[in-house]
Amino acid sequence: MPFFNYLNSNHAEGPKKWYIKACSGEPVKVYLPAKASLQKKNIRISGNPEVYNGDKILTDVKVYFEASVDITFFFMHLALLDDVKSKVETSTNGVAVFEAGDHIGYAYNPSQAIYSLDFGVEDKKVDAGLTENAQHWWNVRANPLDYFIEEVRQTILQSYDSTLQRLANDGSAAFADLKDSRLNINEDGKIWGVWFKDDLSNAFSGDDGYSGTAWSVINMVKVADLTQSTYWKTIEKHPELSGLFVEANRKQVVGQGLYEGMPIGENRFFILSGNNLSGIARIEDRRASDNPRAVYLKYEVTANTESKMDDILVMEGFVSQNAAEMSEFSNKAVRFRRLPCKKDASRC
Repeated sequence: MPFFNYLNSNHAEGPKKWYIKACSGEPVKVYLPAKASLQKKNIRISGNPEVYNGDKILTDVKVYFEASVDITFFFMHLALLDDVKSKVETSTNGVAVFEAGDHIGYAYNPSQAIYSLDFGVEDKKVDAGLTENAQHWWNVRANPLDYFIEEVRQTILQSYDSTLQRLANDGSAAFADLKDSRLNINEDGKIWGVWFKDDLSNAFSGDDGYSGTAWSVINMVKVADLTQSTYWKTIEKHPELSGLFVEANRKQVVGQGLYEGMPIGENRFFILSGNNLSGIARIEDRRASDNPRAVYLKYEVTANTESKMDDILVMEGFVSQNAAEMSEFSNKAVRFRRLPCKKDASRC
């Protein structure tokens, strides 16, 4: 699956990791893509011990391998071989080295019919400019495709061709280009990009216990940034489409809600009046084929000239376009910021 998170409405948008899916049935083995070391502290187990395909495994494991002083690659929801964990634990210094091509586990999740595996790369030399802390994990994650040698890179792309062709025929996949390595989709001083609810101190770490709540993250991507070859049918059906509007909708709202009820989640976004800085827009449930739920949003971006990260977005929901146009912002308006954390929040 492509790296963009449009199919996961609780994630901030960007090339942060791949979602790899495998159907149940024939076991899908996972091999190490490069020689790397593994420390005990970098194995985080959420699942249970099991026996799968004759191997002792630990399910739902997050594991970080260090390929160099700068580059770390990771797997999430991996069914890790117990032997890998044992080798690390029995080493004299709590660190074990594994070779490229070593079998480390499986794509396996016993609670799902389709097994999902996350894979990503963090590079300390990368700075996406998304936070003021250059080493924050959100700044250093990059497109995994860029880290394979050319021969393997081409093999991956060739393997993806059949999926890409299917998506092109379907015409409704918003993001489908594995080669797109943009790290930052924010447009300074404009509405487009990623925004975080300003009454939450830390949208990522959960220090305040509110991470992932309703509207904690919203993503707005304009039509020009979508994969045109795989989204053509939707664009043709909605020629007035301005972009996509995706809202975190995992938990109940904390603080001020953007509009009545829970977030829709995945929306088409239509600017009805105004421009990239301020105006009135309509969002509608992109999953509903007939009579989609719609909300009208009054919005305004305030660009702070001191720092490109200090932009503020104010939005308020209304039941009609007329109501939005005839009203000023009230105490129901919601503020969003560019940074995932307030400047005084910990671990940012």
